[in-house]
Amino acid sequence: MRAFAIGLTIAVVASGSLDAQGGVTPASSPGTPQLGPSLKAAVERLADSVRVLGLPTDPLFAKAAEGTLKGADEQRVMIAVRRLARELSDAKAALGDGATGAELEAGASALHAGVAPDLVARLGRAATERATPSGGRLVMPLVTLADMVARRVSPQAAVTSLESLISRGAGDAQLANLRTDVERDIAAGERPDIAVQRRSASIARGLEGRTPPMSKPPTG
Repeated sequence: MRAFAIGLTIAVVASGSLDAQGGVTPASSPGTPQLGPSLKAAVERLADSVRVLGLPTDPLFAKAAEGTLKGADEQRVMIAVRRLARELSDAKAALGDGATGAELEAGASALHAGVAPDLVARLGRAATERATPSGGRLVMPLVTLADMVARRVSPQAAVTSLESLISRGAGDAQLANLRTDVERDIAAGERPDIAVQRRSASIARGLEGRTPPMSKPPTG
């Protein structure tokens, strides 16, 4: 389940599109299994409740399809779908009402990986403060966080490293490199926290001397 949640968010970064409500319109997939009538109805009822809260609903159907593909019974599928709905709700509480559907999915992935809501909120604030006002600014930081924690980097070490890079103007390309390099180092036997600290320090040195992006102007 953890790998699926992270994979879903990465897929959103790569190919998903945002609808007018900030939800995600996934690309069509001929291999996606059809939900049985009773399961589809149960997911639709939950989706109706989730939609009222301003949360994306497509991830719920994707989660149900994943469970069906794996041969899980309807009860087990709905347990997973309800958990995802709670994680999306918790992500919105951590990231705020302005978060897009893709950002909420990424936040839910981080929560599912074991990151505490206050750390998700902390990273969200760091990314927002350094961002230009374009949508989706939190997605890559949160995807990177979820991925590293799933690889046994401690949440605190991951958030601290990401905050440091974001404060220096690191963009999606640098964060993607961090994920790749940390994964490689862990596979080679390096301790996860040491790997992320070393790799983030190396990226930070490469960013020195660059002009950082302008912070969001203060409001109010």
